[in-house]
Amino acid sequence: MAAFVVSLGFGIFVAIALDFLNSGIRSVDDIERKLGYRMMGLIPWQPHKKKEDLALREYFNSQNHTFAESIRTLRTSIQLLDFTGERNVVMITSSVPKEGKTTVSTNLAFALGQLGKTILIDADLRKPSIAKRFDIPNFQPGLANVIAGTHTFEECLTNDTNSGIDILTSGPVSPNPQEMLMSQKFKSLIKALKKSYDHVIIDTAPTQAVSDSIIVSDTCDSLLYVVKADSTSDKLISGGLNRFMHVGKRIDGIVLNQVDIKKAGANYAYTGYYDSYGYGVDEEHNKA
Repeated sequence: MAAFVVSLGFGIFVAIALDFLNSGIRSVDDIERKLGYRMMGLIPWQPHKKKEDLALREYFNSQNHTFAESIRTLRTSIQLLDFTGERNVVMITSSVPKEGKTTVSTNLAFALGQLGKTILIDADLRKPSIAKRFDIPNFQPGLANVIAGTHTFEECLTNDTNSGIDILTSGPVSPNPQEMLMSQKFKSLIKALKKSYDHVIIDTAPTQAVSDSIIVSDTCDSLLYVVKADSTSDKLISGGLNRFMHVGKRIDGIVLNQVDIKKAGANYAYTGYYDSYGYGVDEEHNKA
């Protein structure tokens, strides 16, 4: 009996210690308990080469139903924030690079583009990536050119014929990005796009690197914060979230990205938010 009690106590101690040492975000409960925010979306990890980005048009891959459905679920969550349709400018950021914010921004733009006129803007004027993802030439003018007044908006606009969305790349790397994003020209541009587009998606720089996203948030209606599952520490994430709170901006929700669904199925880490409802039926149907 004594050995049983000691073993039980040791097991409880180990479980508590492991939970304490795990500073990453692994579940819906972690988001609510450690961060004090709600889950806005959960994006599953998709197989791809380690040092490469996820395939650009993964959302349209008919074989990856789970990924596409997770993006559509995120789309629905954003729409439920405002039934008036007036909060149509969505900013997406993260704590640090490599958490997948640009992938989330791009695929969300694809999903929203199926419902209405959509534009994807790369507001990361330091380390832009959207032009590279879409194979847009480096000489293509973009956001920086519109703000500087060297080109018109129409000259900087690119249309993705495959998805139908419009794209405004960052343009040339700017030596003074914060000044450009704080300018009245940038604010006026977003205000004009808000009227001419049904959905405006803005991809910004990580919060812990620079303050650019804090500046951009002043022009946006909804703010989403991407967190890579089991990676970034909760303290680092909280630090980024608090930076918005200090300027009177509250993040609308957390998007937990690159979630290992197979691992989740084994330890029920994401039970209560995400399951494979519907896909089991499709799989059986395909086998038949």
